[in-house]
Amino acid sequence: MKRPFLAIGLLLCCSSIAQAQDDYSPDYTACMKTAESTLAMNNCNGAEIKHQDSRLNSAYKKAMAGLEGPQQAQLREAQRAWIKYRDANCKLYYSLTGGTIDQLNGAGCLLSSTKARADELQALLEP
Repeated sequence: MKRPFLAIGLLLCCSSIAQAQDDYSPDYTACMKTAESTLAMNNCNGAEIKHQDSRLNSAYKKAMAGLEGPQQAQLREAQRAWIKYRDANCKLYYSLTGGTIDQLNGAGCLLSSTKARADELQALLEP
């Protein structure tokens, strides 16, 4: 029963590494190219999650500043719901196999989700 999840986990891990060149910071790409262990990859993921979280917070503040009162309330509510969803969803990936790959899968989930939300918020007010 755990084998399909392991295959999914490996796919997520490897696809997030492959996407690093296109979607994430140059520092992350360089870090992942030289990472030779799970610990090293986790360190790369942690640094990029911080970077993407900073982007998300900046985009959220700009979006809030560009909206009127009722829309600000809606965005605040949506952001709170998104955080709950992201955290609950990624918690699953941290526990699928019971192995060390779970750390990479969970971090990959946090990273891709946070980046996608930052991108979405940045585009919210673009003409």
